[in-house]
Amino acid sequence: MSVPDLFAARRVLCVQPHYDDNDIGAGGTIARLADAGAEIHYLTVTDDLAGVLDASLSEAEATARLRAEQAEAAAAIGVTAQHWLGYPDAGDWDVFAARREIIRNIRALRPDRVLTPDPWLRHELHPDHLRTSRAVAEACMFHGLPRIKTDPEVDRGYARYELTALVFYFTVEPNTWVDIGATRERKHRALDAYRAQFTPDQLKLLHFGLELKEREWATGQSFTHGEALRVMHPRQLHVGI
Repeated sequence: MSVPDLFAARRVLCVQPHYDDNDIGAGGTIARLADAGAEIHYLTVTDDLAGVLDASLSEAEATARLRAEQAEAAAAIGVTAQHWLGYPDAGDWDVFAARREIIRNIRALRPDRVLTPDPWLRHELHPDHLRTSRAVAEACMFHGLPRIKTDPEVDRGYARYELTALVFYFTVEPNTWVDIGATRERKHRALDAYRAQFTPDQLKLLHFGLELKEREWATGQSFTHGEALRVMHPRQLHVGI
């Protein structure tokens, strides 16, 4: 099966475990999608509170700060709308419940592309990443099955359609390399918004590490900075056909 054309997308749902994962993993690509006219939706699965550095903030204060930082980053990338599930960061939550909520969002938004971390990244240990990416992949496979129920109002108005591409970032098995030369500055500007969970020194290290990876991902390409993705049709997720 040929690799779906990523930039033919008109509406994209980017599902992340935490508030910064989409931008770290694929911010340059997402900004390019926005520039190409795609409507960009971010769905954040956890409340992301465990990573907030300032222990003096109440949960409400920390949440408000996280949302404000997301809005700042979204303005740089070109994100249309933000959605949240609010599962406990690094906590005990169920992948099947998350899958149901992600299916509900797919049915409501009807994206033609879905982005998320690669569930098969070697040595990935963070449970939020493992659960989120697995739930997203399953949701992309099952969203068209009417006997899988989510919200009655959403389900009642849902007409089955074809989701044509599932895109994994944080992958070691890429099949698509994206030139982010024109959007790289916006990606890194978005990352500077995430001050609740990074000290200034940690942000410097993040930028430095990503600079190295962006150059590595562009090796052998006609550009100098890239992002490496695995783009698949959801049909490929079951028995490889």
